[in-house]
Amino acid sequence: MFETIASTAETRLREPHATGPHALASYNSFTSGAAAKSLSSIDGARRQNLESLTTEPAIARVVVLPEDGKPLVYYICRHTAESIPGSPHKLAGRNTPAGRLASLDVGDDYELRTPGGLQSVQIVEKALLHAFSNRQGWDSRDSILKTGAYGPVTVISMRDLLDGADLAAEEENLLDAILAEDEKAANILDGIKRNVITKMGLRDQPILDRYQDEIFRLSLDSQLLIVGPPGTGKTTTLIRRLGQKADREYLNEQERVLIDRAVGDSQLSHSDSWLMFTPTELLKQYLKEAFAREGIAAPDQKISTWTKYRHDLARNHFRILRGSTGGGSYVLKDIDPLLPEVLASQTEWFEDFAAWERSDFWDELVTAASAMSRNKSAVAGRLGERAETIVRRTEQSPLSSALVEIVDLSGEAQTMLDTLKTASDSLLRSHLNLAVNRDRQMLHEMAAFLDALGSDDDESEDADSDDEEEGQSPKTRLAVAAATFSRNIRSQARARISGRTLSKNTRAGKIATWIADRTLAQPELRELGESLQLQTALRRFTNPVRRYVNGLPARYRRFRRMRQAEGTWYSSTQASAADAGPLEIDAMLLCSLRTLSGLARERGVVRRIDEPVFGAIKEFLGLTRNQVMVDEATDFSPLQLACMGELSNPRISSFFACGDFNQRITSWGSRSTVDMKWAFPRIEVRPIQVTYRHSEQLSHLASEIVRLCSGESVDVVLPKDVNSAGVDPVLATRLSNHIDIVDWLVARIIEIEKLTTPLPSVAILVNDEEAVGPLADSLKIALSNSNLNVVPCHDGQFVGQENDIRIFDVQHIKGLEFEAVFFIGVDELAQRRPELFDKYLYVGATRAATYLGMTCDGPALPNKIIELADLFKSDWQI
Repeated sequence: MFETIASTAETRLREPHATGPHALASYNSFTSGAAAKSLSSIDGARRQNLESLTTEPAIARVVVLPEDGKPLVYYICRHTAESIPGSPHKLAGRNTPAGRLASLDVGDDYELRTPGGLQSVQIVEKALLHAFSNRQGWDSRDSILKTGAYGPVTVISMRDLLDGADLAAEEENLLDAILAEDEKAANILDGIKRNVITKMGLRDQPILDRYQDEIFRLSLDSQLLIVGPPGTGKTTTLIRRLGQKADREYLNEQERVLIDRAVGDSQLSHSDSWLMFTPTELLKQYLKEAFAREGIAAPDQKISTWTKYRHDLARNHFRILRGSTGGGSYVLKDIDPLLPEVLASQTEWFEDFAAWERSDFWDELVTAASAMSRNKSAVAGRLGERAETIVRRTEQSPLSSALVEIVDLSGEAQTMLDTLKTASDSLLRSHLNLAVNRDRQMLHEMAAFLDALGSDDDESEDADSDDEEEGQSPKTRLAVAAATFSRNIRSQARARISGRTLSKNTRAGKIATWIADRTLAQPELRELGESLQLQTALRRFTNPVRRYVNGLPARYRRFRRMRQAEGTWYSSTQASAADAGPLEIDAMLLCSLRTLSGLARERGVVRRIDEPVFGAIKEFLGLTRNQVMVDEATDFSPLQLACMGELSNPRISSFFACGDFNQRITSWGSRSTVDMKWAFPRIEVRPIQVTYRHSEQLSHLASEIVRLCSGESVDVVLPKDVNSAGVDPVLATRLSNHIDIVDWLVARIIEIEKLTTPLPSVAILVNDEEAVGPLADSLKIALSNSNLNVVPCHDGQFVGQENDIRIFDVQHIKGLEFEAVFFIGVDELAQRRPELFDKYLYVGATRAATYLGMTCDGPALPNKIIELADLFKSDWQI
């Protein structure tokens, strides 16, 4: 059957393309470039599927018994299957409904969807296959076979099994007969053979178990967190779901309606409309290989760390971080102005800010509406009264629906604002022109003064300039001087009308002192102040959505200053008002994203999305994707996860994440399902317990680490019928000398190679980045006679060849897996990072599948885990 499928695929690859641009000539309705691109991509996808079938014809064979009693044989393919003319057997891609047959067990009943409707079948035989071709022909290695009568058994070579027509009986030589019979017996193993991890990469699991399979087939609009211990296939399930849901062919009618409703939010096709977040660059690179194996292109634009993505959002899409041409309010610094205890109560801190900033924004609207209604202009007065009525009526409504009502005032407010602004700009331009005519060197002198003055983080001028329309930034020294001159006179006019003076200690006050009598006369200054005051009030209503988003950084600054003075949330020391830490940026982004997402769900907004007043919402929709996924979700804070969730298209709200709370290795990470429920009130949490990575010994050790360190138990189940026997972990104490550590590692690595040939994947974990290089250099020399290569993975970089021994700083290895792991200086780690020691230990220990070695500088394991000493041996000499 392998030969039939592969040769059929090869024949079809040589045929002229059935689709593509040339196929459009006869169809006038399909002459657009979009249609050509669509058909071309279909043709490319089919070619990719055919090429896959030539190298891997099938991954499973399942025999089912329908109600009519006539057995049906299904061959399940990794990707889309092709029909085989004249074959009595059926082919199905694993992402189709029929593909679920491979994940069920013998004896299970299943409602199989067929062209004729639902058909009830029972699974009676099942074989998981690993196809490969050599000179002798097709074969399947380490196949797992099971029927109702026997199994499961692992067959090392299917070809040897099927060709073995009792060869031993034909041998005249007794020795040859005995050896042939022994070889045949060794080809069949009782139970399921554990695979050795031979290279650094996510293991290939072409068929998911029944629970994973059920999860990845959930509806596109689901929100789900998969939790479970290491090695349970959480990430594999995530990637498989992405592949299935990104292909329209596998979507049901309801899911297709969802993505059709989302069309127009982005120029991306549904297959490209996804995002995945990982906590580290190393894990990101590690996952790319797994994506490639599934035939999914995963460029940096689709899979990213939150650190990089947050920076792009805050700098290039929201006015939070400053750019080279200005625009933002803050400089992102690796600081933490929050009190230490806030990390455990981030959601309360955020909710305090969100409630305060919403109230502050609304107070601005109330004040602006009152100022308009009191204005001597009758037109402004009537508009102000209407605005005041709407604002007070909607004050307690959800922010999104309230903003929609206020938007209806924007047209009239903009018309009046344009008239007033034209007049005030003309006045300032004329005054500046007059000043330059009186003193042609004034702008040169002012430019020199500004150079000497420099820049600071004074907020008073920022607050004033926030009321001005965005325009092109001045590019020359004289243009900057001219703009600053006019802006400062505006500040003087505002101060005059509000009955205050500019402080001489501020930047604005120093500039006003330099301008001196070159300012406007007092009556003109007062008149300008009245106009600017009304313009400020009107501007609150011209584009309330964008004003809300753009004003968030200033509101956060006021909130921080107020709470800091109260001694709440923030420490008493703050280096600069312009500096902000990562969690502070997250808080501002979440407020913006939640509001814009809520507005995008409003029916009235959907119909009017192309109106300029809703431009901010349209831009936001361009950032959203049809699927958002997160790997190692517990390393992200609840605020960060909520931000990621808001990047899911609001008309679909698809969010899938996986993680393990026992593996959280960041101080800000999510600590429980309570944090997840805060970020996603309707999220479903599904535990999976079967771990496919660890030997019996290492699985027990991992559970004991959690029990001793947290007092909790871990629900771990080893896979049924799998031979999970391994070797005990090893421990060396009083090993602080660099040379002694290298000698010990060499001895253990050579033991591993004797037990598992060729040498499987090996990782060595150290406690800091500075230790990576020196240990790699020494170990490379020590292993040179064994022709084994050692690679330092600085900053968690994905480097080296398959069989290289890699050395990492422990903080970078989240989500990776190796056959052997050595953890150097665990007692030193306990002293360095007492608050996260148990998490790092658990994560590091669970990277190993079979071989785990630990060293201590001192005489024993740290007190927290000293009870585990009896689980360790001194070496692996068997």
